[in-house]
Amino acid sequence: MRMSTKLRAELAKGLVVAPSCYDALSARLAQLAGFQAIHMTGLGVEAAQLGAPDLGLMTMSEIVQHAARMAQAVTIPILADVDTGFGGVLNVGRTIQEMERAGIAGVHLEDQALPKHCPLLAGRKVVSRAEAIDRVKAALDARTDPDFVIVARTDGDTISFDEVVERCNLFLEAGADMVMPIIMQVDGKSYFGLPPEEQMAWARKLISQIKGPVMNMGGSPPPGHTVADLADAGYAFTMFASSALGVAANAVAEIFRDIREKGTDEHYLAAHPGPYNNPLELMKAARLDDYVALEQRYTATL
Repeated sequence: MRMSTKLRAELAKGLVVAPSCYDALSARLAQLAGFQAIHMTGLGVEAAQLGAPDLGLMTMSEIVQHAARMAQAVTIPILADVDTGFGGVLNVGRTIQEMERAGIAGVHLEDQALPKHCPLLAGRKVVSRAEAIDRVKAALDARTDPDFVIVARTDGDTISFDEVVERCNLFLEAGADMVMPIIMQVDGKSYFGLPPEEQMAWARKLISQIKGPVMNMGGSPPPGHTVADLADAGYAFTMFASSALGVAANAVAEIFRDIREKGTDEHYLAAHPGPYNNPLELMKAARLDDYVALEQRYTATL
């Protein structure tokens, strides 16, 4: 079964919870944890690969090559962030074709104007509705796998809540399989600054006005809530955009500090036990047994 078909099968069951992964190892760990799908985070990939912020700095070929390595490491579908599609409509089309060839199950494509910015940063602007719809149409026309999932993201909250809703519905009318509305601000207020119940109320209002499947914008559920609440609200897909990368960065920073200041890693490792402190277990998570078995097929008679 194609990865795209697997992703559609998961979507048909209800809310898909996909941890955001930033490299092949984090993708492996997500699969070993039992998840049925993965989200490839643009923020995480740029931070991990370039040591740079989420400003759309990577090229299409860099993203495709990285996505291909992640896809080859797992047997579950990946939905990947492809920013604005890396140029005009021709670039959008080529991006879709290359991501298909890389083994990715689907992508989310946004309507930001260049230079693009992470929603957490100031400076976001969107292209016209017509140009945004053309991006979606170009993506749809370029796919050769009918199951490849095209998610249309809008940063129309930079204009208004109503603009978000209207753009989402226009994208769905154009043929997008799902939409990803960004709502960092509502009524001039920070969405994440609202009380948790108000955040959920705005989410439910948003979903009720959008005429098709909705992907959550990637933050954790509001405090005191879980993915079950997101499912009840009507989301089709959710991820945790920076959770894995954030805890990994904290852990790496802390053990490096210990090594630098104490001259040893023993204190950190004693305080933070875990199977992957053992490099052999880490290699097993990275498919050591599969590689050994494959090698033995060719060396058994030596």
